[in-house]
Amino acid sequence: MIDKSFSIDTFITAEEITKLLEFYRRLPKTINSGDKKQAYTTGFPVQISPVKNLMPRLKEMFGEFNVTVAMFLEAFDPWNVHTDYFKNDRIPYYAVLIPLEFQNMLTHTVVFNELGTDKEWKKKLQKDSNYKYTSQELKLLSHIEPQDILSKLSIYKSMPWKEGGLIAWSRDLLHSSDNFLKKGIEQKTALVLFLNQDD
Repeated sequence: MIDKSFSIDTFITAEEITKLLEFYRRLPKTINSGDKKQAYTTGFPVQISPVKNLMPRLKEMFGEFNVTVAMFLEAFDPWNVHTDYFKNDRIPYYAVLIPLEFQNMLTHTVVFNELGTDKEWKKKLQKDSNYKYTSQELKLLSHIEPQDILSKLSIYKSMPWKEGGLIAWSRDLLHSSDNFLKKGIEQKTALVLFLNQDD
């Protein structure tokens, strides 16, 4: 059984990164939905992209799955705590993030133990998780609003980005980016796939 969240240092080659970025740069960019503009979230059909070549390797890792959403994420403002559970599929599975390009500084995806399987997930969090954050973890999460939500959350894993690596988490888990702007990273680009196990 695969872990609910994990990372791999090397999943694709430098040549595959170049091909994916070339494909991305030919697409018309799409800004994220919602009031706050934080990233380009440019979707595309997997079947007519270089991503189709990654499917056998992903199926070795995850077993059988379908892809709900395939997109390039070019983030320029750190994401707050959120869930990827709601994407119009019946059986959400894993979110897969493959870092492609970012300034050569340490940046992370932070995955929490708590779940977001309901639109009212914020109201359903326990009052206090009793998790003791390190000073380093608090720096990573200094952009989270409201800050007091952290007292209701506990970190499962904080996973560093590595170009060509892979970061995955079960889509019911809450997660966020780190405060990469504070580190001087202006933007970071990744391939993101939301997997499902619908029939």
